[in-house]
Amino acid sequence: MSSDWALDQPRPTDFVAPYFFISHRGLSEITYVSPSVENVLGYAPDSMAGLSYESFLCQGDPLNDDVAECQHANLSGGGSLHALRCVRDATGNPRVLSIHTVGVAQHDGGPIERRHHLARDVTESVRRHLQMTKQLESLEHAASQMTDQERAVAERIMQGKMNRVIGRELDISDRTVERRRAAIMKHFHATTLAELISKLAQLDMLREWTNTETETQWKTARNADQVSALAV
Repeated sequence: MSSDWALDQPRPTDFVAPYFFISHRGLSEITYVSPSVENVLGYAPDSMAGLSYESFLCQGDPLNDDVAECQHANLSGGGSLHALRCVRDATGNPRVLSIHTVGVAQHDGGPIERRHHLARDVTESVRRHLQMTKQLESLEHAASQMTDQERAVAERIMQGKMNRVIGRELDISDRTVERRRAAIMKHFHATTLAELISKLAQLDMLREWTNTETETQWKTARNADQVSALAV
């Protein structure tokens, strides 16, 4: 067994989609890719050996702006990196990878000889996150247009209360309730009461979603704030 071979082997050895392992030496020369890359990106692993991983990056995507900085980062002494990268799969489509990188020395205390990467395809998670965040931002903007008086009416509409009941609770006329309800509907671009209730319910659910969102470990990446529609 050669030292090069030993340095290139994945740890652990078995990976399945959406994960794959990649090793490189120098700044970017790929020396080993686990077979699971074929199920993730569509490339035969042997065809990637000897190439620069930069050749697979989507040029101009903000997720790749810090590549040069990461290439020169000091990973000795157990240092690691977690970054997102936008790459092209074998069909030319952009995919977002969440990549954890560690440096590997040939012996304890020696110089870093390889960089090992554990990559995971998080494209669909990123896409869902962007779509739902955009929807939440739109509804939050509509909610921000409400006055305190309108917000009090909206809360009671969500509770299923009729105009007369709302009027009694807020000590206002039925006509005032109707006027405030119409203003709320305009803020939310709702044409019916049912549509307004649906949008108010969506707002509550999406607010809760931001606190309980799962499958977004990629958000801890150093450049997660650079995720944009360009990436997907």
